[in-house]
Amino acid sequence: MDELDIAFGILPLSIILFSIAGTCVCKNVYLMPMLSFIISLVLTFTIFNASFLGWAVVYSLFSLALSYITLSVARKKKASGK
Repeated sequence: MDELDIAFGILPLSIILFSIAGTCVCKNVYLMPMLSFIISLVLTFTIFNASFLGWAVVYSLFSLALSYITLSVARKKKASGK
């Protein structure tokens, strides 16, 4: 397994899963994007190089959008009584 498998396979999938699960548990839109950005920054300077910094921002914005969608769906589901 090389760095590209981690950067474009495992990392996006784990961000998707942890953003949905973390938002459902914590009920906070901003927690998981901040954590994904911190983790991506650590990976940028330990495993990857500085060119991965752009992808760290993209993954964090994706996590923010996914967290917002997850929280709004959970609120609508709760409001409908299901």
